[in-house]
Amino acid sequence: MRVWSCPSGTWEYAWTLPHPRLRPGVCGYRGFRLDPAGVRKRLELPDGMVTLVAGFGGPATVTDLHGEPPRPAASHVSLASGLHTHAVLVEHDGPVSGLQIMLAPWTAFTLLGTGMHGLANTVVALEDVLGVRGRTLPAVLASVPGWAGRFGLLDSVLIRALEKGPPAAPQVARAWQLLSAGPRPPDLGVLAAQVGWSERQLRRRFEEQIGLSPKPAARVARLRSALRMLTGGQSAAATASACGFHDQAHFHHEFKAMTSLTPADFLVRRRWGAAGPQPLDRIPGEPTGVALTA
Repeated sequence: MRVWSCPSGTWEYAWTLPHPRLRPGVCGYRGFRLDPAGVRKRLELPDGMVTLVAGFGGPATVTDLHGEPPRPAASHVSLASGLHTHAVLVEHDGPVSGLQIMLAPWTAFTLLGTGMHGLANTVVALEDVLGVRGRTLPAVLASVPGWAGRFGLLDSVLIRALEKGPPAAPQVARAWQLLSAGPRPPDLGVLAAQVGWSERQLRRRFEEQIGLSPKPAARVARLRSALRMLTGGQSAAATASACGFHDQAHFHHEFKAMTSLTPADFLVRRRWGAAGPQPLDRIPGEPTGVALTA
């Protein structure tokens, strides 16, 4: 377990991997406690994960920046966020705390026991997807002293839940892994052939158990590669070429449509955020967010 904290006590983060029985479908746990002076804003970028938040404190307001049709901002203490193809704005004013659970989408299908297409590009209250568990789990976690104890309790809860949930098709999990494996995801025909399904069957089952159909999922996978390359020091031109964009203009347009930032603005914001002591991302080494305020 890794812990970051502020000497003044205004913030604290803790991060750990889950129990080995839960990997790789459960990507990580992150505990947070924040008491900022003023409103805190950040962009959450498309990250290829389903995130559950069990909140202990005040609410956060989530605004969908590119919804079609646009959705009004919504405030939640505990929430579930499906796969997104574009960034969302998260704001809070005052103390917030809780635990984030980051899931591969095919594992979220098993855990939540429902089709994932209804959660794509959506943020809802945790109880909307977990029912009574979504109302009781945050309070139970808050009652446990210390991050290590809370993470251990999550392990127990998730192991039991995943044993009871509907299993995802191995072909879907394999297709998702193939899409995420490199900077140039295979097209639908190649993907279907690699997992042994027809294109129609793969599209239907993939959307059910991942949330997006293969084409927008490939867009997210390619963006994830581009974000890693940019933050790793690659130029925009080299990144565009490696990820298979037609040219830099195409890369610039796609990047801004999905993140609300140009590649140059993204790097400026990331450097500014990295200069502070707080960890930027929900998974260490994976660029998942951009701070808009300190």
